[in-house]
Amino acid sequence: MYRALRFSVRAALKLYFGRIDADVRAVPGSGPLLLACNHPNSFLDALLVATHVPCRICFLARGDAFRNPLMARVLRMLYMIPVYRMSEGRAQLRQTTKSFHRAHKELLGGRSVLVFAEGLSVNEPGLRPLGKGTARIAALAWENGEDVAVVPVWLEYGKFHQPFAKVALRAGAVIRSGALPERPLAMFLRGFNTILRGRLVEAARFVPRDQAPAHGNALRRSLLAMPALAGLLLHAPWYFAVRLLAASFTHGTIFFDSVLFSLLFLSYPFWLLLLNVAGLLLGLHGWACLVWMAAPALLWLLNRWMRKP
Repeated sequence: MYRALRFSVRAALKLYFGRIDADVRAVPGSGPLLLACNHPNSFLDALLVATHVPCRICFLARGDAFRNPLMARVLRMLYMIPVYRMSEGRAQLRQTTKSFHRAHKELLGGRSVLVFAEGLSVNEPGLRPLGKGTARIAALAWENGEDVAVVPVWLEYGKFHQPFAKVALRAGAVIRSGALPERPLAMFLRGFNTILRGRLVEAARFVPRDQAPAHGNALRRSLLAMPALAGLLLHAPWYFAVRLLAASFTHGTIFFDSVLFSLLFLSYPFWLLLLNVAGLLLGLHGWACLVWMAAPALLWLLNRWMRKP
């Protein structure tokens, strides 16, 4: 289930974003990894990291998503671990300590764990104050002599709430246990976060900024104009209907992009089926099947036509 979802979600992300500029060469090829990422765009961040970092990942996710027993079972099947906040009550907050130990157990089993180092997600650029969760999990592992590598991961979106936006993902310099001497826990947590913040800021410096248009870009756009227009006509009713639905679900929250992507991902097969049925009802017959099969390719060409250099 994880592998099938990873493949299909990665393909969908390539259509959803205008450009995904991912550089994960700094990620070690073996051993347990603790991925410490900034958190600008809700669970869309987790999807981007999980589909571009070449290892099976467990996620630390918002505890309130586990309230429904059926949903909790599905989330655990996808290797998600609940983390609770002070606003959810002290009884729930105590469960977070268990979650840190569960994450530690996953690391012992050779899996990698993704933690959003800022804790909360805000649709803003830049790096906010870091929570202590990443440092606590690292401390649990390093106190037991385990060779867990902490990998800073920087995510940066060109724009929020816009179709075909750019996103960059950069893995920074790895943090090993030797980077921090043994000391009281409070001092360790502060020292760890100081180093992690520096590595995240350093990774952000390697995100490419706006570039001059590439040679031949105008010719490419001219050649793609007609198929891109066909892709727009085929998909615009579906996209804008789903966009309005996502906006109604997420008004006043930071979940718009994540919910929009999820709804598009889940509803696209039904849209293709609807296109096919509509074509058959209009008497197009064989042409209806051709449009149904060509629609994803035309959407990809529209994506290419909309891409900024």
